[in-house]
Amino acid sequence: MDEVVNTKNAITLATKFGIPKRKILVSIINESNYALTNTTMYFNGTSVNPASPNIAPFTDPSNARYEATLHGTKGMLCYRIEGTPNFLLISWKVPLFRHRKNEFCVHVCPNRPSEEQKEKNIFRKYIHKKYKKFPDESIQIDYDDFKVSATMSSG
Repeated sequence: MDEVVNTKNAITLATKFGIPKRKILVSIINESNYALTNTTMYFNGTSVNPASPNIAPFTDPSNARYEATLHGTKGMLCYRIEGTPNFLLISWKVPLFRHRKNEFCVHVCPNRPSEEQKEKNIFRKYIHKKYKKFPDESIQIDYDDFKVSATMSSG
């Protein structure tokens, strides 16, 4: 007979069998004259330290931390670049198993993702897949006179 396992029991089993939590830390440094505002966050897992809703120009790193237990973590942060028609999109994908590579994307785009889940997923997959990098070091964006650096590390 099949037994139903609820999430709480599954997390307990994951801990018992040593299935690791996947954690990431995203650091954003705004090196431009433009404020990053009105953030939208889309992610699975838990936001341990959520992204700052506003990042002033020329700031020290703004950090956000996420974790997931029974799967890898993936998500996206989207900031409006004040004074421009553009948005800063930061996305990540961290698989549960370490033999697969982490992916990270920092991109300036003209549109904010739709609020509909299906469209957000399509938007994220299209942009992330097209511009992804493997996060061994900082990713810098120089877009016109807008400059930002972002890093992703295991949290």
